[in-house]
Amino acid sequence: MWLHFSQHGKRLFLCVFLLLVSLQANVKAENLDCKQPYKVAKGDSLSIIAQRAYGSAGKYSMIYYANTKILTDGPALLKVGQELRIPCLDEANTATTPTELTEATLTSSTTTTTQPTPSNEPAATNPINKIEVQLLTAGDYQPFTDQSLPNGGLITELVETALKNQNVSYKLTWINDWSAHLDPLIKEKKYDMGFPWLNPGCPNVEHMRCQFLFSTPIFQMLEVLFTRNDAPLKFEKDDDMIGHTLCRPSGYFTHDLERTGREWLKKNLIKLEQPQSVKECFDLLMAGKVDAVAMNDFTGRETVAKMGLQDKVAPLSRELSVEGLHVLIHKTHPRATILLNYVNKGLKALQESGEYDAIMDKHLTNHWKTVESLQKSQ
Repeated sequence: MWLHFSQHGKRLFLCVFLLLVSLQANVKAENLDCKQPYKVAKGDSLSIIAQRAYGSAGKYSMIYYANTKILTDGPALLKVGQELRIPCLDEANTATTPTELTEATLTSSTTTTTQPTPSNEPAATNPINKIEVQLLTAGDYQPFTDQSLPNGGLITELVETALKNQNVSYKLTWINDWSAHLDPLIKEKKYDMGFPWLNPGCPNVEHMRCQFLFSTPIFQMLEVLFTRNDAPLKFEKDDDMIGHTLCRPSGYFTHDLERTGREWLKKNLIKLEQPQSVKECFDLLMAGKVDAVAMNDFTGRETVAKMGLQDKVAPLSRELSVEGLHVLIHKTHPRATILLNYVNKGLKALQESGEYDAIMDKHLTNHWKTVESLQKSQ
């Protein structure tokens, strides 16, 4: 009986295997036109669609990020009939390999752009034209902000283009110590606005995060857990993380670890290591001192490729959270609502004109080319 079952199981396995191979061959053979919307069919996943569009299931996030307004429940939940935009991978884009920043953490460099007075608004009635808005950001946050990236990264270009769209004069300063940005630099008005920051909500009025106002989301990203392939970690439900040690760099928000029903830190359910850099987190992971690195999929994937760990480290399939990136300003700033209104209006104009999608596609393409280039160089 056991022998008969085993042979039957082998035959069944072989049939299933051949069916999967056949399906995979069909998937590879079907090329999707990135200039046409794709209608979700039964059995589709973003990975399957990415395989058809790009020849790589791993590039599913390209499609997700282009359709966040539709895929509001995350990348795993597609609905039959949804029409998705398939971004084109621009072959004209040249990948750039991020370079190490060697400055001390509180050194800065600035880029200044001065814009003319809007033609439809007299200078005398426009308070923004009388000042130069002081913007603050930092690097080591690929592909969002880093001085080695084209135009300073995806978020940098979107914010600058939005302000230019509204004819706002500004100066951008890079200070590579995220933990100093909110307090004291922006809190004490040394800079007007900072980016990109997550909006964690306001748990109580005494909390520091309640002292800031946030723009509409500039971009929505996936936070995932990167783990070692030789030390599997299950994350199907929140309780799976109890007793584990995670890593996220100092200065990064941790509200997604504390959301209602999770409260990993408040209840001491996990331990969190917070070194200065993303690279240090992955060093701790490889040394076995942490179980996972909690990081957005872009920065994590690029760091993994840069460190030559692509065969040793991978993100778990379930996302930790979906987070928006924002411009923020302190509530006590005398022009807080005016400045945020200019940012919001500028972003809306970019989205309506299609320029937003063009900027996003360019940077996402550059990100994937950078990752592939780094992998080949290892």
